Amino acid sequence: MRMYMTGFRDSTVLRFGSFELVRGDWRTYTQDLSNPKIPPKTNAELVVSSINIEENGQRQPVNYVLPPGVSRMFDSSQPQLLQQNEQALSMKVTNLSPADARAVYKSTAYDLRRYKRLQLFAHAEAPIEDEASLSNGDFSVFIRLGSDYKNNYYEYEVPMELTPHSSILYNTNNSADQEKVWPMSNKFDFSLEALTDLKLERNKLKRQGQGMSATPLSMPRMTRTIPATASVSSVTRVWRR
Repeated sequence: MRMYMTGFRDSTVLRFGSFELVRGDWRTYTQDLSNPKIPPKTNAELVVSSINIEENGQRQPVNYVLPPGVSRMFDSSQPQLLQQNEQALSMKVTNLSPADARAVYKSTAYDLRRYKRLQLFAHAEAPIEDEASLSNGDFSVFIRLGSDYKNNYYEYEVPMELTPHSSILYNTNNSADQEKVWPMSNKFDFSLEALTDLKLERNKLKRQGQGMSATPLSMPRMTRTIPATASVSSVTRVWRR
């Protein structure tokens, strides 16, 4: 590998504490996710990036803080006590029509039978230039776990609660501020066994000549869906919106 730096007018000395390569596993899903009965009126745009505590701890109008119960890990490969950067996937969506969606995905090879629960913190905020354009529950975030892009997956969806804009930085060491940025009502937290139970229930209803595509969990704001044949033993695709 070669690295070039140009534009210097004088001699310059560079010292690298460490040289690390970072790759992005998430890819933008380009196929249509809209409801066929409600054609989208606009062509929504999705910008995918990352956000972290070191670069965005002073960000306005909502700065990055640690999610509740999360601590920064120490880098054991360094002789000094250095904390690792804590970061998250960022998805900025504009001009999204009702019943339309945008998503990212990545290829995996998971056997989720080895795990008990899936947990994921989610954050949502209105555009900085138009805070009044969104309200709580105006849109939702879903995650799909499956073996293909169209039919064989489990889906879990949560309506989003917005974090208020603030001219004062949220304190990453204050639990109340952490829960404002990462509301517990936005958190994905469910037993993976519930997905298997849902599949068994769906198959039972099919044998009785009935159909089922979506059902609420014990928490009323959250919905789980199984459109076809899915299996937690062979998850090769993960979607997020």
